[in-house]
Amino acid sequence: MATIYRALWDEPDADDIAEVLRRAARCFGTWARPEAPLDLEADGEWAFTIGPGVMRAVTYRQVHREGVRGFQATARDESEGAGGPRNTWTTTLSVVGDDGGAHVWVENTLETDDVLQRVKVGRPRLVSELLAGPGKHVFGGSAVREEATSVSADVVPALVDVLRSPERTLPIIAFTEPSVGGTPWLDYARRVATRAAGVATVVTLDRAATQAIRAALGDLAVWGGAVRTYTLAPLKSPADGWRHRFFVAQRLADDGPGVVDRLVFSAAQLSTRRRVPALFAALTDARPVIDAEQFAAAEEQWLFDLELEREERREVEKQLSKALGHLDRVARALEREGRSDIYWGAHDAPADDLPEDVQDVSEAVLAARTYLAEWLEVPDGVERELDGIDSAPNAYAWGNSTLRGLRALAEYVKARRIGFGGGFWEWCERGDPGAWPATTKKLAMRESESVANNSRWAKAREFPIDTRVSPDGLQYMESHLKISEGGGDLAPRVYFHDDTAGPTGKVHIGFVGPHYLVPNTKS
Repeated sequence: MATIYRALWDEPDADDIAEVLRRAARCFGTWARPEAPLDLEADGEWAFTIGPGVMRAVTYRQVHREGVRGFQATARDESEGAGGPRNTWTTTLSVVGDDGGAHVWVENTLETDDVLQRVKVGRPRLVSELLAGPGKHVFGGSAVREEATSVSADVVPALVDVLRSPERTLPIIAFTEPSVGGTPWLDYARRVATRAAGVATVVTLDRAATQAIRAALGDLAVWGGAVRTYTLAPLKSPADGWRHRFFVAQRLADDGPGVVDRLVFSAAQLSTRRRVPALFAALTDARPVIDAEQFAAAEEQWLFDLELEREERREVEKQLSKALGHLDRVARALEREGRSDIYWGAHDAPADDLPEDVQDVSEAVLAARTYLAEWLEVPDGVERELDGIDSAPNAYAWGNSTLRGLRALAEYVKARRIGFGGGFWEWCERGDPGAWPATTKKLAMRESESVANNSRWAKAREFPIDTRVSPDGLQYMESHLKISEGGGDLAPRVYFHDDTAGPTGKVHIGFVGPHYLVPNTKS
């Protein structure tokens, strides 16, 4: 089961908590069954059909404890269509009130047996009804709203202050007016604002405002009909720009609906990593209890995942020990040379250095493309169907493992350029700092015979490459990093071609994506 949307906000000026709870319960009851709204005045459970082959089960539980009162309402929509994927969508509304006002948490999860299924992400309509209620709706230092906000040139300095404020808690998606008309940019902005309600703020900038923000932010700005998502990452120097994703005007003109989907997905994906405040723990007892069969299946999966995590940890600890040993030797060598200042002064990475961590696999690819281009060729398009990977519970771990693997490939290229004579496996086996684990669980330099002899599977491993390497621009790639053994068909893979002895002198990345796109007998 994956969380695909999580909205949190406070209503600090709510004086009558009982009325806030009643209003929220009415919103949920009307949203859950519009034709005959549920009367959520007392604890209860309901089940009914909401469409062909789709059953909705609703539970409502209240809690009254010292200093806190609230409720939790859950709607589970389970498809029963014959022959199609079995999907379970769960929408949960949790509201608590205390001396600080009212606090709201809306979460959407999806459980499916079809990992290939593409779903349209966005806020449940319930969120719109809740935000339409009276009073302020805020999350930390950000207002939570459903409409796009038009920003004029004279307001741009205030917007820049907000973009750079450490108090900001929501990403800001900025749409700019095109230099030439024709693109329905305001309509796209409204669509994103509606679908990303609760997880992002959308602003629109006309041409005068665009000029003002470019004067204020330079290359960190957005202009000429482009769209930029300002995440919560720093916004100080040009080196920060890669973290704030940019869609050029032509991309919006060519595929506006696709860009809208991507913007909403990214905002929703970021929202799933927010920590739920401890005050919602008061509702724990309101959660439905899973049955014994569900528990047994979950326990089996947890034990399997735990063993994988233990194995991963052993590998990481082994690599860490090697790196610390190497670092100690470097420190002692510098001390003998009277250059200890180099060691002790290297704590802060330069602004133009590869980041120490990333949020997901997409960010890892972007970081490698930006900072490792001297050693790695990472063309546009190598990222394939990363939506599911980037929204999975392991998104952060997978992203940083991918970054570590790409960094290892770059370090290998450096070693080749100063005389190392072996291949990537041999270099990793040598145990240099930054090496990737040279084990069959983490690295494969060749595919199995069953893959090589299967034309469909072999074809799936032909990836675009520099024509200096292959005149037809395609290369069959076998070597790959196994970012995770866990994760099933979604487990990330990184396919690459070693051309360090060829005309480019680089390693070429051909594919970064889920295992199911490069199938074998196990997938």
